[in-house]
Amino acid sequence: MPKNWEEKVKEYCEKYNIPLLYLAETLYEPKVVPMIRGKAFEFSVMMALQEILPKDKWQVDKPTMNAQIGFHDVDVRVMYKPTKKIIRVECKLAKKGGYRLFANGYSEIRVKCMRSRTLGPAKVRELAPKLGISEKVLAVHNDQYLPADFDIVVSSIGNAFYTTDKETGFFEWKPTKAGTDFLEKIGFTDRENFRDFAFKTMFVAKASDLAIGKNGITCTRGLCKNKKACGFIPNYPIITFDKKTNKPINKWVSIQEILSLFKDFIKS
Repeated sequence: MPKNWEEKVKEYCEKYNIPLLYLAETLYEPKVVPMIRGKAFEFSVMMALQEILPKDKWQVDKPTMNAQIGFHDVDVRVMYKPTKKIIRVECKLAKKGGYRLFANGYSEIRVKCMRSRTLGPAKVRELAPKLGISEKVLAVHNDQYLPADFDIVVSSIGNAFYTTDKETGFFEWKPTKAGTDFLEKIGFTDRENFRDFAFKTMFVAKASDLAIGKNGITCTRGLCKNKKACGFIPNYPIITFDKKTNKPINKWVSIQEILSLFKDFIKS
């Protein structure tokens, strides 16, 4: 019989010598929360895609990988059963406090999309020839992804309405009035609370559409010599929402429409 979650938690704590009595306190540590939420979001995306995609044609799972630095792992793996084509999905939460409303009525949400570990000089020398770029260029962009690292990016907008409490250091849900107005405009109803709605609201984009040089995206790195077409993905890709339709206008779409993006991959 499969173990239930309580047994798994107890076994985990015993294996890694974590006092079970203080597990909650450990998880609430300000440095721990972002890591756990980021990893847990991968499972949330997996479950969402398992619900959205027809099971007769698509298989969704989360592979267990021990990726080395510089060789990107796969957050969620989607396979098109008829051809066995694999689509690599990267899961990224919105930037904390990353919602912004402009005077012209447009809104934006920034997505935190960067390497968790910066490439050091030795790794830059090792990877540059494999990636087909110079060491100088990779050193300038040593915490940025390339479109070849994954196929699709999925982001939940919930994080954009969190802030850090200056007194406790805890991560707290505190949307502004403009933030709650925005959530109502994009579909919030009284059937659930704002926080749950925001977390479940996910948008997706092709990695290639997020690269600098596409869709008017420019590089902000001071040392970058090719700011209009260096080809890297910015640390904070932006989801821009139209002021009338309240829908993304810069290649992002709702996760409910992800099949429209997948079609391009299964054709190739």
